Amino acid sequence: MSAGVPATLYDGRTSRPQPVTLRFAGDGTLTIETPEGGPVVAFHRAQVRVESRLGDGPRFVRLPDDQRCEVTDNDSLDAALRHWSAPGLGAWLHRVEQSWRLVLVSAVVLLVLGWVAIAHGVPWGAKHVAFMLPAGLLRTLGDQTLQTFDKTVFKPSQLDAERRRELQAKFTAFLNAAGDRDTYRIEFRASPRLGANAFALPSGVIVITDELVKLAESDEEIIAVVAHECGHVQRRHIMRSVLQNSAIVVVMTLVTGDVSSVTALGGAVPALLLQSRFSREFEAEADAHAIELLQRAGLPTGHLASMLERLESSHRADEDDDGGLMDYIASHPPTRERVKAIRDADRDR
Repeated sequence: MSAGVPATLYDGRTSRPQPVTLRFAGDGTLTIETPEGGPVVAFHRAQVRVESRLGDGPRFVRLPDDQRCEVTDNDSLDAALRHWSAPGLGAWLHRVEQSWRLVLVSAVVLLVLGWVAIAHGVPWGAKHVAFMLPAGLLRTLGDQTLQTFDKTVFKPSQLDAERRRELQAKFTAFLNAAGDRDTYRIEFRASPRLGANAFALPSGVIVITDELVKLAESDEEIIAVVAHECGHVQRRHIMRSVLQNSAIVVVMTLVTGDVSSVTALGGAVPALLLQSRFSREFEAEADAHAIELLQRAGLPTGHLASMLERLESSHRADEDDDGGLMDYIASHPPTRERVKAIRDADRDR
């Protein structure tokens, strides 16, 4: 039998507290003694629940029939419990919080785990969810995005119908030559605000501005840019980028398997395309996809490199004229490394 632990008993029938002594026996029995020498009450371990210890705050020993004993001497209770049963989680937590080394180590571990979750777990989950999305949902998100653009930054294309049909036919022939059987739809729009640009929407719609068509020195350069946008569609970069900024939606979708919550992110797609740039990883993947398509179709990859350089010059000029706006919304900033890799692809064949 362990030493007695002073406590205050609340019998569950009246509000009057009663001082008692708790004794924990090695056979798993708890006896409660009163100072007046009243009857000794005994309970088996299965009938007793001892609350976890947190700091030096009082805790309760819960008994049947809503009875409870409040204990303020936590050290005596912990010592008694060691003879009565294995130390519980509360005692372990108390030891941890009393050790600054363990607290520091725990904080570092949590920070590392948090960084790993953000840097690797969220992108992995976003990619997994993006490829779970059904075509119907992607089509809805794409249509909503195009409607938003048509009300804000796009105007009807000023290219004549014959020119648009010609480019459509060349793009279809290019896909057939490259062996790409996926479904895309080309849309032409004018946008003085955005200038020469192209956007891939989640549904497979690829928007080309009149300004980009005018900037290109050949139709092959336009096709090369469209091939790059096909890479963004294939790898679902738009939805992956949106989802990576919405970790809660990613977790809920992975846990429940219900993709309907993703529709709430529809408004984020236009913002992503207009206000931010794809990551270097996503741009490299889209470039690699474009290179593969161009090579399959027998077109030099230099068409894409030339167009990227020309787009960079065009947006830099717009930035100078527009106080930095175009640098903010340009969605495909080329770099010397990207251009070099694209040109080298033909030399390595």
